[in-house]
Amino acid sequence: MSLPFPFIDSMIMFFIYGFVGWVVEVIYYGITEGKFINRGFLNGPHCPVYGLGFYGVVWFFAPMMDNFPLLFFGSSMIATTVELLAGVILYWIFHLRWWDYSDYKYNFKGFICLRFAIYWGIACSLGMYLLYPTVNEIISHTVVPVRIIVVMVLSLLLLVDLIVSVASIFEFNKKVRFISSISGGIRKASDKIGSQIYGTVDTIVTKTTPAVETTTANYNEFRDLYTRHRTEEKELARKNRAEERELLGSYVSSGKETIVKTRDAAGEKILATFGKIKAPELRLISIIRTNKDDDFDETIRYLKDHYDDTYDAASDIEKEEKK
Repeated sequence: MSLPFPFIDSMIMFFIYGFVGWVVEVIYYGITEGKFINRGFLNGPHCPVYGLGFYGVVWFFAPMMDNFPLLFFGSSMIATTVELLAGVILYWIFHLRWWDYSDYKYNFKGFICLRFAIYWGIACSLGMYLLYPTVNEIISHTVVPVRIIVVMVLSLLLLVDLIVSVASIFEFNKKVRFISSISGGIRKASDKIGSQIYGTVDTIVTKTTPAVETTTANYNEFRDLYTRHRTEEKELARKNRAEERELLGSYVSSGKETIVKTRDAAGEKILATFGKIKAPELRLISIIRTNKDDDFDETIRYLKDHYDDTYDAASDIEKEEKK
């Protein structure tokens, strides 16, 4: 399988991505640990795992940069796979761990974990949008002879660093003073660069911390005030509702009493009215309620027998109708 870029350009990418990864490591552990830690397998300022991992992401996903979900999950998978292989190989050869995720959830033998897989996805996705175009721009503006010289020098330094790092692990440096001096010189240069980076990060964190603390304090004060006001509003609303229910209850009770009194008074009035009706009048009402054609004559006869005045009026009415 051929490389997606010329070999010289690919090597430049590998060195740049490895150096940027080393810087990210220094910044990350400077913030989380509060001190400078020279991370990585090598003594120099370079993490080959980052260089290989990100170059693999560029290789496979450069044509798919417009599809962010695919870029995120794909880059996370590739970078995590490189991290797993590197961790297993280093442990198999040296029986040492340069990183251990055993304390994190969802880890595999301490070599990889879900949390840092997500970090890989985020870092590689941002790198594809920011770092990758910048590196391409740098390479395109660098003439080929300079590229070759840079790759040769960096490759030589990497090879020397690899040798002295392995010698240090197996403690050969105690036996060969020359190797020890080279290892110390590379480490010293690396520590100087890392210390400067950490110093910058520490200054930024120190200056921004008071602002963050002030913002946090203001937010906590606002949250407490808001909670207290909400509690007071609920209590006041509860009190108002209770007063409204009490007043409404008094209105309802008063209305019920008024209705009952009116009903009782009407009932008494009706009973009193019917109590004054005499038996002849009740008979007259009964006759009228039958609603028959010959009721008029019977009504006249009844009135004649019981009410003379009413009889005379009825006779006059009858005479008028006959006319």
